[in-house]
Amino acid sequence: MRDVGTILATIGILLLLFPGLRGVRQLPVALGGLLLFLVAWIILTATLLPDSAVDSLRDRLTTPLGAVAAVVSLAVVGGTLWLLARVVVWKPWVWFLALALALPIRLPIAIGGESAKLLIPLYGVIIVGIAAIALMRLRGDELEVNSPAPPVDILVGLLGAFLIASELWSADRDEGAIKIVFFYIPFVLAYLLVMAMWRRAAALRILATTTIAVAVPVALLAVWQYATGNIFWNDTLIQANVYSRFYRVNSIFFDPNILGRYLVVAVVACIALAWVSRDSRTLWLLAGTSAALLAGLFVTFSRSSALMLMVAVGILAWRAFGARRTIAATAVLVILFAGLSFATSSQIRRAATSADRLEQVSEGRFDLVQGGIEIWKDHPVRGAGIGSFAELYRAELNTREVVRTRVVISHNAPVTVLSEGGIIGVGLLLAVVVMVGAVIARRSRDGSQAAWFEWTILAVLAGILVHTLLYSALFEDPFVWVLTAAALAAGAVRTKGGEALRAPT
Repeated sequence: MRDVGTILATIGILLLLFPGLRGVRQLPVALGGLLLFLVAWIILTATLLPDSAVDSLRDRLTTPLGAVAAVVSLAVVGGTLWLLARVVVWKPWVWFLALALALPIRLPIAIGGESAKLLIPLYGVIIVGIAAIALMRLRGDELEVNSPAPPVDILVGLLGAFLIASELWSADRDEGAIKIVFFYIPFVLAYLLVMAMWRRAAALRILATTTIAVAVPVALLAVWQYATGNIFWNDTLIQANVYSRFYRVNSIFFDPNILGRYLVVAVVACIALAWVSRDSRTLWLLAGTSAALLAGLFVTFSRSSALMLMVAVGILAWRAFGARRTIAATAVLVILFAGLSFATSSQIRRAATSADRLEQVSEGRFDLVQGGIEIWKDHPVRGAGIGSFAELYRAELNTREVVRTRVVISHNAPVTVLSEGGIIGVGLLLAVVVMVGAVIARRSRDGSQAAWFEWTILAVLAGILVHTLLYSALFEDPFVWVLTAAALAAGAVRTKGGEALRAPT
């Protein structure tokens, strides 16, 4: 069954994203591809359920009472879905509001005896969006059916199809199926839904303001955790804080680095809004908000998030002040802070001059990168298959190394793709990155506020890409998919003379 689900998902993503394969499009996504994708989603999810759960469900459904309960449950779910879809059709901005609220929320769920933090609310928002699109079409509403960036769609489709298909030869098929079920399938659907419904709502204003509004209490919770020493969700982090020089916090997230990434997105949004605002009260509000967000970012002690912020702000400065000024200011700051750091910290001097110390400070990331390269050498062309990295990396460790190694999950997205997708996978990834960057940069060249906000999205995406070099979680981050779709859709609408972006007020 898993092979069937994998093949259906591979065909489905090609039908959804390849312009030449769409044929007559009765929906914003190809109907055939959508159906295949949804069927594959169900099949692959079922393969992750433990046999005991499947047997228990089958036993209940074979009883008269269980069958009646199942019918009633389906009717209730269907009716609720229909009502929510009606609301979205009536007020499409509600869907984008729900999307922005759901993006950071991860709930602890038990899968096969293991606990995972999954984006359950986001999956619900995606399903409601699909129902709303179907209802719009049944009503005869005109929908945006043309891709705003066909070259991007083609490359994303090829990369997604190849990585999904690699589940067929993966060394860890359970982990591969988890990635497909909980990340690839739903996030591709979210990507397409954002583009399909973009014209119908002031989507960017909603996404930006909601993200900032949610990020403030998230940051304040992080500061409270730091002050009180109360950590949620992550037992590993609790133990690590006992021995670490820094007390790190995670707020509503499992990992401090993901918390940091989320807060950086909100900080960059505040900076972008402040640049175009002329109202003093708004500027003071944004300044206070940024201070709260930066306080939360500080107590994560996430170096990857700090680097992400610097990259994103540097790209904003590039557009705001020009390349020469930005490069000159960056060079001065690097020299100044690097000199002060070397002069005042023996730890930094040792880390910069000792490979062993640098490896220790990096918490084993160099070993992980080297391990990924070794895996790739054994599978150079097509890779070891999606989800294989941890299994194959662990298999190469001896008994002593297993005890000493804290992390076996890759912390570098390109290396992960190289080991799991080989030259084909990493080549497609580079092509996607270059094409997305080129399309967004080209469409955001003019000096309008709309172009400025598109450039801001590009800055955030570039920052996330840098973050993934130290933490990974590229395809597994819904912000990557949603922001990419938002920038492409906004730029396409604006270049056609429509109102793609409205500056938040």
